[in-house]
Parts: sequence; C-alpha cells; structure tokens
Amino acid sequence: MKMLNIFLYEFKHFVKIKAKLVAYLFFVLACIYSIYNGFNLQNDHLSTIENIQEQEDESISQVLNWHENGEKGPKDKDWIDVTDPYWSLRYTPIYVVKNPSSLLPLGLGQSEQYGYYKKVTIWSSTFDSDIVEEISNYERLINGKIDFSFLILFILPLLLIILTYNLNGLEKDLKFDNLIAIQTGNSKNWILQRLIFYAALLLSTVNVLIVSVVFINNILIGDAFDLILLSNLYVFIFLLPFYFIIVSSSSSTSIAFKMISMWLLLCVLIPGSVHQYVSLKYPPNYMTDFLDANRKDTYAVFKLPKDELHHLIMGVYLDLDTTKQGQDSLINRTIVRNTMSALVNQINIYAINKIEQQNDSKNNLITSSYWFNPVSYFQNEWNTLTSTDYHSYKDYRSDIQYAINNRLELLAFECWNERKVNANIYDEYLKKLKSKRSDIQ
Repeated sequence: MKMLNIFLYEFKHFVKIKAKLVAYLFFVLACIYSIYNGFNLQNDHLSTIENIQEQEDESISQVLNWHENGEKGPKDKDWIDVTDPYWSLRYTPIYVVKNPSSLLPLGLGQSEQYGYYKKVTIWSSTFDSDIVEEISNYERLINGKIDFSFLILFILPLLLIILTYNLNGLEKDLKFDNLIAIQTGNSKNWILQRLIFYAALLLSTVNVLIVSVVFINNILIGDAFDLILLSNLYVFIFLLPFYFIIVSSSSSTSIAFKMISMWLLLCVLIPGSVHQYVSLKYPPNYMTDFLDANRKDTYAVFKLPKDELHHLIMGVYLDLDTTKQGQDSLINRTIVRNTMSALVNQINIYAINKIEQQNDSKNNLITSSYWFNPVSYFQNEWNTLTSTDYHSYKDYRSDIQYAINNRLELLAFECWNERKVNANIYDEYLKKLKSKRSDIQ
C-alpha cells in the first residue's frame, strides 16, 4: 500500500473520530491564544520602554536647559545647584532596559513578571524589589495566561498520545491485526507510515505557528531556524519510543497506559525530582544577606565619621588620591557624604555575588541532569532562544550593575575634583552614563 493512500486513509480516520479532531483544534486554538498573549506582552514591553525613553529625554533636556539658561535648578528648590556634579547627576535619570526578543511571543519564560527596566540611581542595586519578582508556568495557567513553549513541551506529547494510542491497538482489540499484516505484507511499516502522518500534522502545525510570528514581527527566518529545529527534534524524542510501544503492545489500553507513563516520567517525575533535589541541596534564597546589607550594614556606614568615610571611599577608587579633595588636608564633609553611596554599592555587590554564586550552582546542577532530564534541557534551550532564560536575565543584571558602577565612579571623581558643571561638561556626563557594558566587550 502506497504511503499516499495510507495518509489519505488516516486523514479520513482523523476527521471521522471527533475526539481526535476536537483535541487537535483545541490545541491549535490554545497555541494561537498563547501567541496572541505573547504579542500583547511584547507590545506592552516595547510601549513601556518607549515611554521611559521619552521621560528620560525630557529630564535630560530639563537639566540642559538649566545649564544653558544659567539656572541652578527648580525655582521652588533653591538649595539645588546643578553646577555641582552631585545634583547634576542626581537629576539625570538613566534607565537600563531589556528589550524583548522578536521571538518573545513563542516563549515567555520569566519575562511576564521579571523586571525589564530599571531606573539607575546612586542607591540602586541589581536585586531591588522592582526587578526580582518571578512566576512559574503553573501560576501563569492559574492566572489565565498560557505560554506557547509550555504547550509544545508539555501538552503536545499528550496530543500525540490522543492521536496515536489506537494505531494498531484498535486492530488488535477487534482481532483483525493478522488480516492487516497479510494485506500490507509488513504491518510495522504500515504502523510507521500512519505514525508519520500524525507527526507530519503536528510538525507542520508547530512550524506554521512559528513562521507566522516570523512574518508578523518581520524578522529573518534564520533567526527562528534554531527554534524550529528544536521543536521538531522534541517531537521526534517522543515519536520514536511511541512507535516501539505501538508495535510491542497488545491492545489500545496497553498502548495508552505505556504512553502516558512515559509522558509522566519525562515531563513530570524526572523534572520534578530534579528540581526537588536542587531545592533540598540549595534551599530557596530569601536574600537575607542582601537585606542585611541594605539594613544593618548600610546604617552602619551612615554612622561612620567623615574621616573614616573619606578613607574607605579612597579604598574603593584608588586614584582619588590625585583629586583635589584627595590631596587636601581638610576633609570636606559634604563631598564625602555625597559620595558615600559608593561604599553602600560595594556592600551590595558583596552580598549580591553570594546570591549569584548560589544561583549559578543551582543552574549548573540542573544542567548536569540534562542527560537523563531531556525536557528541562529543551525548556531551557527554548528560553535561551527567546532570551527569557536564566543567563539572559543574569546578563541584564550585569548591565544594571555596570550602569550603577559607572554612575558612582563618575560621581566620586567629579565631586572630589570639585568640578563646576556646565552644558559641555554635562554632555560628557551623558556620554559616560549612556555607555553600555557591551561597548567594552
């Protein structure tokens, strides 16, 4: 029997069995809805980032106007003097943003709840409350949100079971499997071709959905090629074992039981056990070190006398000894107090590095389980391709820390040099403040 005839036969069977058709259509509609949610989230991010950039530009223009018009600052706040580097920099908001990937609609990862913009001030840190909230796919489902990658990785195998559990099982249930074997000459080949039909149906569906996002976002197909390859490979991970289950089983019930058991093992038991083990080995980090740094240690810094603060700040930036304040025998209390945020930043960095090290250890432990935990591998690879994975947000935190360090270093040297700021100097500030970590890599 030719493959085309088998495909036509299986298509008629697929359309005739309403349960299979409804399950497939429901899955497609869920995928479309998840992509729609993804586009909404992407557009919301882009719109918010655009508004933030406009606000940033307005604030910068305001400070420039003060310099150009010879004004010291807001008329109702006469204590502010933007010719002082401290006030000039304080009134210059710089945001660090994480632009959404063009493939975001295909995989939300943690992007829905994880912060994607951060206003950098002299007191900022990479673990401020506005950028560390997270949510899981399961919580997202409770809230009525569906992630496309979740549907592909966890629901698509279930759909494949619904579509294929009675291949050859129905014939064995009705006791005419031997007749099929005689008519086809090779029942295993006949089963394989029927299975290929459903594989082709699901692969074409997933690929069309991915390509539709490519066209809507007007990106190159090459940018989504790895995602297409990953999704297709994932389907084959289940397809091959399912084939052997169908061939070796004695009934539809046996086939369904074995397929569901395999899904539970790969998609629930193994990933769940790995994450449970990781949680036991590395308990949830409630950032107590960071909170202590922000409370106890920071308050301790505020209580230090000016001469000790002066000495500690010079320990952070060794070249400060070449500045006017560094060479002056008299310590200017105002300058020291205005730049003490550099010490708080160092305290934060120390606490944050401990948190990041634990996060890295947890991530490395999960990575080491990939050889027997393929679903977690595919999930993390998928998130990597949509820039919503652990490393993407770690890089984003590094960008924020670079901007913080950049601002504090500029503040320290400008204040300690007792420099008077004008429009030209302010332009220099803007160039330095807007420089990115990627510019020096």
